[in-house]
Amino acid sequence: MSEMIAKEYIELISNLFGNFSQLNKEAVALSHLQSHVLEFIYMKQRALNIKDISSGLDIAKQQLTKVISDLETGGFLVKAPDPKDKRAVLVSLTTAGKDAEDQKWAGMYQRLSNNLTKLTDEEQADLTYALHKVNLLLKKMEN
Repeated sequence: MSEMIAKEYIELISNLFGNFSQLNKEAVALSHLQSHVLEFIYMKQRALNIKDISSGLDIAKQQLTKVISDLETGGFLVKAPDPKDKRAVLVSLTTAGKDAEDQKWAGMYQRLSNNLTKLTDEEQADLTYALHKVNLLLKKMEN
């Protein structure tokens, strides 16, 4: 049973990644890593220090520093001193950064909605149930 679950799980990851890549295509004119950093901060909905971003995305601080600098130059991020730690810097989205992510997710939602029209109502209900169930079970396995 474990072997069958592992096979389906790997296939699910591949399908989800491929589908997400298609939905995300042409969403933003940033590098993959820049987009990843912007999205991470957007999802956290608060200013983060570089250490938190580095560990959250498993990116070396040295590599992250250049990416953040480029995003700051592009007007997507702003850096400010961390009041709790004088050595640290907090990174947060600018209005342009937030707008870029809002537009990206709105476009992805629209493309997903268009893709869902290829399914019948029954298939959409099946997909809803299946996704809900997979999410529940994966969360249960984490704990």
